[in-house]
Amino acid sequence: MGMKNKNGKRDVVEGFRVLTLTYRLEDLPPEQRERLKELFEKYRAVAAFYYWSKKLGLEEGVEQALERAKEELPSYWRKTLDERTPLYAFNDVEKMKRPRRQILKLPLAEALQVIQQNERPKNGALIDCKESKLVIYPGNGVSLELPIPERALRWLRDKEREVAPLKVHKTVRIQWRPERVQTLKVQIVFRVRRPRPPQPDPKNALLVFVDVNSRYGVVAVFASFDEGYVKIHETLKLRPPNQGRRLREAAKRMRAAAHGSKPNINYALARLSKKFDAQGWVKSAAAEIFKKAMKYAKGRSILMNIDIPNSELIKNSSLQRTLLSMRKVAENLANWYGIHAEFKCFSSRRCPLCGGELKEFRTKRTRIMRCSCGFTEDRDYTPLYWWIKELGLPLPKHPLRALPKPNDPEA
Repeated sequence: MGMKNKNGKRDVVEGFRVLTLTYRLEDLPPEQRERLKELFEKYRAVAAFYYWSKKLGLEEGVEQALERAKEELPSYWRKTLDERTPLYAFNDVEKMKRPRRQILKLPLAEALQVIQQNERPKNGALIDCKESKLVIYPGNGVSLELPIPERALRWLRDKEREVAPLKVHKTVRIQWRPERVQTLKVQIVFRVRRPRPPQPDPKNALLVFVDVNSRYGVVAVFASFDEGYVKIHETLKLRPPNQGRRLREAAKRMRAAAHGSKPNINYALARLSKKFDAQGWVKSAAAEIFKKAMKYAKGRSILMNIDIPNSELIKNSSLQRTLLSMRKVAENLANWYGIHAEFKCFSSRRCPLCGGELKEFRTKRTRIMRCSCGFTEDRDYTPLYWWIKELGLPLPKHPLRALPKPNDPEA
């Protein structure tokens, strides 16, 4: 993740996957709730003391914070304050303007140990696959037993299989803000480290080109070099949910509820229609692209380029933050799967054949680019040709798929 990992090694990358589970605090026994509240209050106080001492360069304060942590926190909850561990949470404290939320509110257990038989280790937290539960030890002899759905257990097993035989480092994070929400959020984090993937030979690798733009979502093209030409396996377009349609649907539900038609149901559906999880959509789109890439690769190396627009080009766009977050998500998934990913931008307004300026013709759903030399293509696919040209491969036939006619009402 970046040029250096947490241990300062330049030739190693780290990817992670996160499973988030939520639980109602009222379902926990009183003893467990009280111990959890006590642990959070102590942890937040110690972490804040440590943060400001580091921020102000007060070595004596740092030492006092560590001494206080030894007295008040279980050993496996002190790892966020230990610079020698991967769980250390204060690497960039000098650059922070204020404490990050997770530093003060997300204690980390030392390890998340998956057990299958009758062994009962106490190492901060464990998953009991036999009884489908997560067991967390907050100290003082108290244990929290939280049920895990079978679907979540399958997801965890699948993630481990994806990166086998590499070792997966497991941790658990707990988030609780007692002053605001009476919900306990538990995140199971899988991390894997691997050598930085070298750039594969384009002639022997699966080629994946991803174009991200503000209005039309995400486009992905899967291709490979085969017998002297570039073969296109699939073109994929992923569009974010239509905001206007969602708002119209919400208004329709609100009117129905106001006239007495199933008010509880329609009000709830109206709230859901208005809500759009942009970050969730980005993660879902990226996951689908990487899943297809692994499918088409069939064991081959993968060479991927993610063409993300310059931040100035999409400034003030409703999807500005959403699309720019695609880089972080894609970089993490590339590190997880061991894929060589680049982030180069290519022109969609210049002809890849002659270099001339392309003219744009719009239909209802497509932007068609044409050149006087005869080149015609969907604007979303035009940068692909420049990338393939840079790789030194012959350009595929254009257009990649049939283009709609400008006068077609359904185009």
